[in-house]
Amino acid sequence: METQQKTSLHGKSRVALLCMGIGAMALAPGVPALAAPSVPVACNDARAEARLRERETAVLGARHAAEHADARRRQCRAAKGLEAARTVDPAALSAAAVRPANVMGRWGSPIRIPVAGVTAVLLHNGKVLFWSYEPGSWGNPNGSNTGVAYLWDPATRSGRSITPPENIWCAGQTILGDGRVYIAGGNLRYPDPSAEPGQGGWQGTLTHYTFNPNNASFTRQYPDMITGRWYPTVTQLGDDRVVITSGYDENGGNDVTQQVEIFTPSPDMDGNGSITEISPHNPSGLYPFQYVLASGDMLQAGPGRYNSSLLDVDLLSWSALPPMQAWHYDYGNGLVYADASVTPVRQVVLVAGGVTAGPAVTGDIEMLDGTNPAAGWKAFPRWAQRRHNSNTVILADGTLLTVGGNSATSSYGDPVFDTELYTRPPTDATGSWVKVMPHTVQAAYHSTAILLPDATVLLAQDDQDKSPTAAQHVQVYSPPYLFKGSRPRITFAPPAVTWGQAVAILTDTPRISGAMLIAPGATTHGNDMHQRAIKLPSRTLGRTVQVTIPSSSSLVPPGYYMLFVLNATGVPSVAKFIRVM
Repeated sequence: METQQKTSLHGKSRVALLCMGIGAMALAPGVPALAAPSVPVACNDARAEARLRERETAVLGARHAAEHADARRRQCRAAKGLEAARTVDPAALSAAAVRPANVMGRWGSPIRIPVAGVTAVLLHNGKVLFWSYEPGSWGNPNGSNTGVAYLWDPATRSGRSITPPENIWCAGQTILGDGRVYIAGGNLRYPDPSAEPGQGGWQGTLTHYTFNPNNASFTRQYPDMITGRWYPTVTQLGDDRVVITSGYDENGGNDVTQQVEIFTPSPDMDGNGSITEISPHNPSGLYPFQYVLASGDMLQAGPGRYNSSLLDVDLLSWSALPPMQAWHYDYGNGLVYADASVTPVRQVVLVAGGVTAGPAVTGDIEMLDGTNPAAGWKAFPRWAQRRHNSNTVILADGTLLTVGGNSATSSYGDPVFDTELYTRPPTDATGSWVKVMPHTVQAAYHSTAILLPDATVLLAQDDQDKSPTAAQHVQVYSPPYLFKGSRPRITFAPPAVTWGQAVAILTDTPRISGAMLIAPGATTHGNDMHQRAIKLPSRTLGRTVQVTIPSSSSLVPPGYYMLFVLNATGVPSVAKFIRVM
């Protein structure tokens, strides 16, 4: 079943229903809406539609090409007002809008950006780096290496385009200790029907790069990886090395590689690191979930139920853990959270949602004790709405927010607009998920969501419409905690700290109840490869908050973190970036 899942449940083989957008509707005042979708070129050009149908038949097969054509027909009818576009239920939106914002939160109006946010990375300068494929070359084997990228400033709601070195779309990414983004793999070639038998599928590139936020430049790392990687996972360790696993290789057979590599970065921000092959491991599929545990070893979990393993980072060998309780293919969410304010420290890993072996979309969530992984996986409260392709974000107060996804096993079918909030920290499994204000952008396959330094959540819509004229948007959510009174303010925090250090944080109020360190997000396909949160031990003395950085780099790997303080009513400050080194 594992072998079947890693191919048949891969998102690229799903039926891609094209984007319906958000139509005009009567809503409560202040509830955002998008304009009706534009009319695609193929709607008015039968020859263009015929060429597209022929091309998709060659790449995807006759059945999937016919399903795509039917989806385009529906999109055309919706764009012309002849058929209802799929959107959030206006009644649900209106009902949510009249409830208080300190219960439901609020979504801002959609903001247009020039690229699809297939990957979103928060940089320590506060900007967001998006990257994606170039729409004009989508699916064209002769244009496979053309990508786009965009630097967006949440403060000004504006940005600028930058040129990636190649089509790094569908790479793996994390953030290094000095703030560079590490990027492994990407799209070497789209499926090519003219290739030799068994070689016409997706190909992953062998290249890997670092991105320097200080000068917005990419540096190619040499030597290349030993295998191509398309949909890999990369994980920063406590010593700043990076483990690289999974991904389709470069041979075009849609084979998931079992080869594992470790990248060691250069101390020079624009320098060249080194890469080494280690013990192989079957990741059971694409984008497995990987987290550094309190011991320093790395957990790999899912998407297959029986892929529950530990990598000993000293011996560089793998060992098995008890199997997971559910399958999490096509694409679930995961996160790691530590509470260092208690003794002993508690650390948990959550893996949520996805598609089962059935296949069926699941709402199952399970948790693992990061300090005792041999105890195995336990049930965690389920979402109210089953989903895959969603994103789960750790909020500034340590609670959780899940957005988007879809409830059909296809990539975009039955999109979910419900936003769900888990109002307790992940270490507390006695809570439940509650529905808050729904978003209005469709956020299924290829959507992303990350926490911003002002404690809001940025959601990028999906790419159901991949045409060059498609309108792409982001939407910002203000959680309920931002409507519960005035915000505390950090007036001073040191720019750099080290492990085990007691740190004095100055604030504008004596009513501080706690402090959180949250790593910037680096997410794609529901898999945030850098998101983690640590609740710090803290003590308030007047307007000074004394916090202690955990002594273990396994709990707090090196790098930049958002430091939030919270007041007595749970309202977070705007974050200060501090570097743990």
